[in-house]
Amino acid sequence: MTSMVVAVIVSFLVGSFGYVVVYFCIRPISKYRTIRKQIIQNLADYLNSFDQADEGENFHGIVDQKAAHIRSHSSDLTECYHNILPNWYQALLRGRGEYPEEISKHLMALSNTRDYYHARNRMEKIRQLFKV
Repeated sequence: MTSMVVAVIVSFLVGSFGYVVVYFCIRPISKYRTIRKQIIQNLADYLNSFDQADEGENFHGIVDQKAAHIRSHSSDLTECYHNILPNWYQALLRGRGEYPEEISKHLMALSNTRDYYHARNRMEKIRQLFKV
């Protein structure tokens, strides 16, 4: 009977530790990586929305819609970095040279850009900061 009690206590402790690790480490890092992946995918899509040859009547609507997505990703990135990620992972990102705060600033500037060449330059800065 004593071994059964010890097994139950050990199982409870291991399960509790696993829950803490998943809830406070794995899920926040996974969310950050998901946001990062979405931003990288949307950058090319945003740049492709600038059709230099044909700026039809729907041009500004498409660009404005994609700019709104970039703004929301920027705020998601900032919120995730400051409020969700553990401090040790923030330090790891800084050690890698990846600065989400700077990336967010460039994303906001990119979302307000309507010139193809300026947007491409901002996009290159963002890719360099993301280490892509």
